[in-house]
Amino acid sequence: MKKLLIITALFVGVLTTGFAQDSTQRKRPAGPGPHGQHSAQQMKTPEERAKMSADAMEKRLNLSQEQKDKVYALNLERAQKMEKLHKSEMDQRKSQMEKRKEIMMESEKKMNKILNEEQQKAMEEMKQKSKERMKQRSEHRPGMRKG
Repeated sequence: MKKLLIITALFVGVLTTGFAQDSTQRKRPAGPGPHGQHSAQQMKTPEERAKMSADAMEKRLNLSQEQKDKVYALNLERAQKMEKLHKSEMDQRKSQMEKRKEIMMESEKKMNKILNEEQQKAMEEMKQKSKERMKQRSEHRPGMRKG
């Protein structure tokens, strides 16, 4: 029983260590993201991540080829599910942003029907000033995208 607990703890530790090392070496796609601008390097595929983790475990735990194959299959399954989840979340965020934009545009059209021309111009100036303030604030925050 103790051996099983020790092996399980080692397994979890190796996985955590493998992914901690993987995250420092991970190549991220170019463009905006949760951490600002990234270089033009590519993120590792689920297959590459599963292989790296299985290779690390093979070295640290002296796995047999059969064990390594099973570990790779398990890691690949997890990596593929995680990637699918990530893509789903990104699609959902994009969809929500599009819906918000539609609501804002619809509201703006209705507002313009209520306001006269002078008020519409004043409203537009208020929006521009607000955009400038937001841009200035974002330039002063560390880690925020600029532009």
